[in-house]
Amino acid sequence: MDIEIRSLDISNFKGIRSLHLDFHSGVNSLYGDNATGKSTVYDALTWLLFGKDSHGSGTFSVKPIDLPAGVTPEVTAVLSVNGEVLKLRKTLREKWEKHRGSAEARYAGDKRDYFIDDVPRKENEYKRIISDYIDEEHFKLLTSVYAFARDMHWKDRRALLAEVCGLPDDRTLLAGAPQFAELAEKAGRRTVDDYKAALMAQRKGANASLNALPIRIDECERMAAELSGLPFESARQHAEMLRKDRVRVQTELVKLDGDALTVQAENERDALANKLRGLENENRAHRDSQYVPAEDDTAALMHADEQAREALDQAKRIQSDLQQRIADGNTRLEDYRIRWRAIDKEQFAGGTCPTCGQDLPAAELEAAKQRFETSKQDRKNGLLEDSKLLKADIASMQARLQEVEASLPSLQATADQTARALADYTPPAAPVIEDLPDYRRRKDAIGRAMDDCNRRIERLRTDKQAERDRLENEYKEITAQLLENDTMLAKEQTLADTRRRVTELREEQRRAAAEVEETDRMIELCEEFARFRVQSVEQSVNSHFRLARFRLYSEQVNGGLMDCCDVTVGNVPYADLNNAMQINVGLDIIETLSQHYDRHVPLFIDNAESVTKLQNAGTQVVRLVVSAEDKELRLE
Repeated sequence: MDIEIRSLDISNFKGIRSLHLDFHSGVNSLYGDNATGKSTVYDALTWLLFGKDSHGSGTFSVKPIDLPAGVTPEVTAVLSVNGEVLKLRKTLREKWEKHRGSAEARYAGDKRDYFIDDVPRKENEYKRIISDYIDEEHFKLLTSVYAFARDMHWKDRRALLAEVCGLPDDRTLLAGAPQFAELAEKAGRRTVDDYKAALMAQRKGANASLNALPIRIDECERMAAELSGLPFESARQHAEMLRKDRVRVQTELVKLDGDALTVQAENERDALANKLRGLENENRAHRDSQYVPAEDDTAALMHADEQAREALDQAKRIQSDLQQRIADGNTRLEDYRIRWRAIDKEQFAGGTCPTCGQDLPAAELEAAKQRFETSKQDRKNGLLEDSKLLKADIASMQARLQEVEASLPSLQATADQTARALADYTPPAAPVIEDLPDYRRRKDAIGRAMDDCNRRIERLRTDKQAERDRLENEYKEITAQLLENDTMLAKEQTLADTRRRVTELREEQRRAAAEVEETDRMIELCEEFARFRVQSVEQSVNSHFRLARFRLYSEQVNGGLMDCCDVTVGNVPYADLNNAMQINVGLDIIETLSQHYDRHVPLFIDNAESVTKLQNAGTQVVRLVVSAEDKELRLE
């Protein structure tokens, strides 16, 4: 559809009292000095069509300031639509009303009258008919050389280019590029950008797991090291002895009701007496056979003293090391607190578009704020998790330090004792006749056992209930010791489970590292495809224009690509072009958009005097030319 202005009549509109202009096809030049009404002519046409000025504002003042009451602003345009004449007229009438009890009429607002081919029309009907000829947004794009390249948001500009040029999608590009066959298979129905976003999220999770695994492995290894030092073998032996003692006590309780325990105790006492006599006979024979000189114990005492001092020194070294590690841990913990408070104080400072420098829209500003708050919370949570692990480590070291410090007095006493023993020892001058090895202990043990038998016999003969109570108390004590010992043995299974967990975590670490590596490879392939797509898409878009060129992607510092839609000419950004080139670029864009919308409408060019040669746009052109000599508007 080709639309041209044949004539325009303006009456009492803004600064124009009365003006008639006859236009012709091709280029029309409207000359006039500053403030003579050149832009008002353009405003009159857009007000007639859409009720707005040429800048898109519907609140501008239509009536001149000094307009007398009752005078009506009016704009009439005769258009040619595909060769047929279309006459449009619009007036702005003042409404005056007399209120009850008042002799004078009062101004009650304005009323707009609409006419098409001199036939009155209602407002909605008028707007519908106009929209059938040309959409308001399309009209703005096709009548202003700045509407697309300067005034439109880059995202809207990019979307319109996609509509006009039919940009190839990812599937089409992948199908024609065999080097990206693997990417096409793995992306599936998703776009490459969506697939890359999924990979980035996957990598974030895998990397977080990979970073946490060394801490978990170290924690398990420390636990295994602590558990491996426990005396499990002696605990098993002690448990066996306790079980035997418990069976013995149970048997004695069963026998308590009769005299079996008394007889048993008497037999035990007699057996012990025989054993004692045999021990004494053996000891006498042993003493009689001793004629060799006694040995010097100096070497043994020196060895014992050396071992005692070494044990004490080792405990002190462990104490010093633990104290240093605890102090270092507390320092790190305080650093975590400082960093947490610093992050907590961070405030979102708003955002601007990195391309145009304008403030982000509310939706994107809220998204940026949400990303900021999510990142802030993630960093705070990371510090909290690190603090928990560090506090557990400090607590473990403090417990160990208490154990070591508790053992120091005993180790010091042992060292002092061995030192005194060595200092006080005097080597024997002559052989000493000695008893059997362990004779005194064995004799004392037999004596104590016989005394125990005698006490049991006495108790059994005098008070069975007291003996029952004693046996039951002994049974309870043995059971408690057995439970405590079993708790110790249970830690042996914990040790085995911990060692197995270390192996599993190391395998998981290997798999996570391989996963991150593979994900990085696919992300790099996505970025390589993005560069391939940039070249293909920009070539496709630029082929639709003679002068204008479009940069649809910008490369970031990290090598990634970010969507944009910048107009350039010869690699010079639109904003850096001179006014003449900006106008010609706008004409080039309008020519392509006119072909896409199948609409050719009058094109207005302000400050047209700066252009010596206009780009052909294939439509009617109205040049608004500043001419100091023309104090009144003149159309050529």
